[in-house]
Amino acid sequence: MASVNNCAQIDRGLGSKTLRGMLFILILLSAMPDTMAAPVVKELFMDRYGATPSAAQMFNGINLLGALIAIPLLWFARKRERSVELVVWGSIADAILLAAMACPLGLGWTLMIRALEGVTDVIVFAALFELVRRLARGHVATGLGLASTPLLLGLGLGAMLGGFVVRQTDGSLTSVWLFGASAVLSLLVALVVPIAGRAICRAETREPITGAQADGGLASAGGADPLWPSLAMTFSDRASGGLITGTLPIALAQVLSYSAMERGLLVGLPLLLMALGTGPAGWLCDRVGSLKVRVAAGIAYATGFALLAVVGNQPLPLGCVMVVIGVSASALFSSSITLVTRCGSTTMSLGAFRGAGDLGFLSGTLLSLFLLSTLGGSDPTYSDYASVLLVFAGFHLVTTITTSVTLHVARRKTTSSACR
Repeated sequence: MASVNNCAQIDRGLGSKTLRGMLFILILLSAMPDTMAAPVVKELFMDRYGATPSAAQMFNGINLLGALIAIPLLWFARKRERSVELVVWGSIADAILLAAMACPLGLGWTLMIRALEGVTDVIVFAALFELVRRLARGHVATGLGLASTPLLLGLGLGAMLGGFVVRQTDGSLTSVWLFGASAVLSLLVALVVPIAGRAICRAETREPITGAQADGGLASAGGADPLWPSLAMTFSDRASGGLITGTLPIALAQVLSYSAMERGLLVGLPLLLMALGTGPAGWLCDRVGSLKVRVAAGIAYATGFALLAVVGNQPLPLGCVMVVIGVSASALFSSSITLVTRCGSTTMSLGAFRGAGDLGFLSGTLLSLFLLSTLGGSDPTYSDYASVLLVFAGFHLVTTITTSVTLHVARRKTTSSACR
């Protein structure tokens, strides 16, 4: 009975189901354009502009440079009552930039606009999650955890939708349909978010947020853990994830001749499984311990990457490996974000979590480009791609072992000090 009452209390603390659902739909729609072009960069840039695989792959990572510009902009507009305005104008700007990429501007200008689009993407993400935090009140961790599912689901659906759009359109109109659809999704976010903002303001007027509710109690979730191991975990997760959305689609298209639809399904499958598994993985973290879940998931994830180097040309085994990667990635995400909340100031820690992930994705993309150009030049073979996958699998495994041992030792020292 106590657990039922507790669940009911949490449900009330997260706001009405209608408002919650509206925010989660907005997060899903805002995330989809991020990956719609990922599985079809061959058609968009190699076929359209004659770009090399390395240059085409830059599209998937260069927008993360925009985060460096977005952070100071968010600092100047950090008042929480401006969150709706940031989402509206950020989404409109995002739609304009996405529509501009449909024009025949050439590879250089398209990549420059993609970098600027990263600014609006981070602003919209930060403002939407700030709205979730305001709605969650005394259950911030639960609210942000639930909001991660539509975020990850949107990334997976975006990759699948990108493959579907390319399959259904004429080659000369591929970019128009793909970037046009992305722009429409961003405009929908701009149109709907004021409704959610007004509802949140009405809820806050009826029940003002106290200081304890605003923080959600996360600061007291254990401040003894050092921050850098959690950030290193996130960095390695996103660095290797960049291979799934960036390097792997090009290998599947250029070397293994998978169709656009097949690439979209294979790239979207682990992202969808990650989205659906984040909630159950969080439940497991609560019962077993986040660090134990992190270690087990890290080993499974690295093993999956190593197997990609072996089964890439076999569709059925490749699909099974993608399932392993997706399930383990959901546990990595849930355990990492839980561990971050044990590192002191939650707002700062979660901000660093996002920054470390973005830096990891960009670094992973650049490193994979460097390794591929070093190993295979402008025409890498399947063996070259396999070597890169093995390098990243080893890096992720070493990071998992190093960070988990560091956290374990730090906790033992804290426990010993407390007992004296």
